[in-house]
Amino acid sequence: MKKRNVSEEKFLIVKEIAGTITSTSNLHSITNLILDLALSFSKAKSGSILLLDNHGDLTINAARGIDPDLMQTIRVKVGDYICGRVARDQTPLLVKDIERTKDIKRNNVKKYKTKSFICSPILMKDKLLGVININDKIDGSSFSEDDFDLINILANQAAISLEHARLVSELRLKASELDERNKGLIDSDILKTEFITRISHELRTPLNSIKGAVYYLKEKRPSVTDQGEFINIVSDEADKLIFLLNELLSYSRMESRYLPERRKLLSLKDILDEALSAKSISERITANNITVQIVKPAPCPDIMGEKIRILQAFIHLIDGLTKYAHPDDSMEVRIMSRKKSVKVTFQLKGRSLSDNELPLIFDERALWHRADVDRTKMKFYLAKKAIETHKGIITAANSTKGFTISLDFMKDEKAYRSAMVNELMSSIISFVADIMSVQKCSLMLFDERSKEMTIRSSIGLSDEIIRKTRLARGEGISGWVADKKKPLLIEDIEINSPVKKKNDPSYTSKSFLCMPINFNKKTIGVINFNNKTDGSTFAVKDLYLASVISDRIANIIRKVHDNIITNDEFKLFVKGLEALSSAEKQYKKKNGQMSDLVMSMMQDL
Repeated sequence: MKKRNVSEEKFLIVKEIAGTITSTSNLHSITNLILDLALSFSKAKSGSILLLDNHGDLTINAARGIDPDLMQTIRVKVGDYICGRVARDQTPLLVKDIERTKDIKRNNVKKYKTKSFICSPILMKDKLLGVININDKIDGSSFSEDDFDLINILANQAAISLEHARLVSELRLKASELDERNKGLIDSDILKTEFITRISHELRTPLNSIKGAVYYLKEKRPSVTDQGEFINIVSDEADKLIFLLNELLSYSRMESRYLPERRKLLSLKDILDEALSAKSISERITANNITVQIVKPAPCPDIMGEKIRILQAFIHLIDGLTKYAHPDDSMEVRIMSRKKSVKVTFQLKGRSLSDNELPLIFDERALWHRADVDRTKMKFYLAKKAIETHKGIITAANSTKGFTISLDFMKDEKAYRSAMVNELMSSIISFVADIMSVQKCSLMLFDERSKEMTIRSSIGLSDEIIRKTRLARGEGISGWVADKKKPLLIEDIEINSPVKKKNDPSYTSKSFLCMPINFNKKTIGVINFNNKTDGSTFAVKDLYLASVISDRIANIIRKVHDNIITNDEFKLFVKGLEALSSAEKQYKKKNGQMSDLVMSMMQDL
């Protein structure tokens, strides 16, 4: 009769958990409901559910009988304490009498009011999600084998619920992203249609003027004076056409898809200095005796983006502002670091725009409101497009101090760390290729959104290959290494490769070496080595050296991910590598000392 009751309870557990899966996708709701079910069916007072966080540690997500303030401080590494050992071994544990269990340290006994407890791992296809702890039976008795079975069933069902919640969350995120992209595509399509319509009209106007002038020159045989006038018309209208076509090309480049892989951490101070040093800007400032003052905090904050686009935007803004300036005017450029953004303001002191002109300063539709092209507004518009491409906000306003254009660049720590990794890897990869004596070397990392590996840095690969290469886990040799989480040394890619593949003609050797880059017990990418400079086959000693390199790279990525590397340390390391690279190219000394020094720097980092 007892077995029948237990079977009924097992059925009720599965039924209630199944109802939970369909009723909510909220993680905290699921864990709290599962814990309540576990305590109810096992008739216990205390328990907790710990889930793996982004650092690979176990943290409390739901608990009963534990001080709420204490919950926030508990962090258990896999392998530590009882629940950490259960997580590591992925084996459930039933303790009927803690004092008679030799494997448990005596100081752990004080944590439990009764002598019995259950700890079960939450697993999804051998993937650890967390653990569930149940202790302190209400009647003070020990947990039975039936209780143990019930908690294990609950843990299995919990894994399904948690995985379902994760998938629903990802689906909603993807749906939201697709919706935003769809809206952007619709808006972009409308703007492009309007823009092409207006630009077509603007192109026809000078062409008709040129055609008319040429007709009179050819058919009417005008006087010398009239000839000069018609030639001037042709010249002026040709200049307008050239300008329109150049700006149309600039617009097209702005509309092209932005490549996040090209983003780097940029020094605002350096960008401003370079913009003010541009020939067109410096000549205009000098000619009008305009004073430019830069106000910046110490240290000056960085932003993330593509240098050329940001530099062009700053040049366009400064150039546009000088058109509204009078001789001996002053301009102030101020940089401010805020909690969630970096703000840059360009202020033309003592000047203002009319109420009619101010709202149209960045408006694309205002570019063509006159017969002549408004080149100043075109520059402001192109600057706006560049800033918005970097997810920045640009505004213009009059104040008592003067006319001000403000830029806001949102801070994104995750994107900052990604840019740090990209720049560090770009600096390191040439030395890695030198250390390994190879002609081709590539570092591939997984993209969190697409779940595909892309080439972040390389030596010896064309831009087209870098742009097109995207591999899912298990796809190709690199995907196979990422999936298996183990290195691969191939003597002949056409004979002993786990993935059937013919050798690419661009590779001078059929030998190949691929190392996984492991971080927090998962593979985040791979590093590939091809074409040894002497044409030889990769050997075991190359495998050992490549293993050290991949470990160093993983350690650098870990420190960047965990914010252990400061911005100053990062800049110092990159500058050091750039100086070494410059020295190596200048003196061309290939005696191994440079490579040893880089390995030492990587180890210190």
